[in-house]
Amino acid sequence: MKKTRATYGYDETENIYGIDQFIGETEYWNRGIGTLLVKSMVDFLMQHKQVDRVVMDPQITNKRALKCYEKCGFTKVKILPKHEFHEGEYRDCWLMEFRRLIWS
Repeated sequence: MKKTRATYGYDETENIYGIDQFIGETEYWNRGIGTLLVKSMVDFLMQHKQVDRVVMDPQITNKRALKCYEKCGFTKVKILPKHEFHEGEYRDCWLMEFRRLIWS
């Protein structure tokens, strides 16, 4: 856990959860299911686990996922070079995060 946090640039004081999702059946694409899933999971984690951040690491070429995640309030933090092994090669990914809004 410490190594993963250090790799991503996070410290030990934050309550951080990572999520991953996959809609493999193409007939379910473009129906808002991904957006509903991600928003629901973030809402649950914020309300019930009091997380500071929710993170994920989609491949940089996954335009559909990136659009969904940005629509749900995630922002791109940094590129993770050769982060995921997929279809016989290592692929670059984005580290994306949703941060709890703290009003002073």
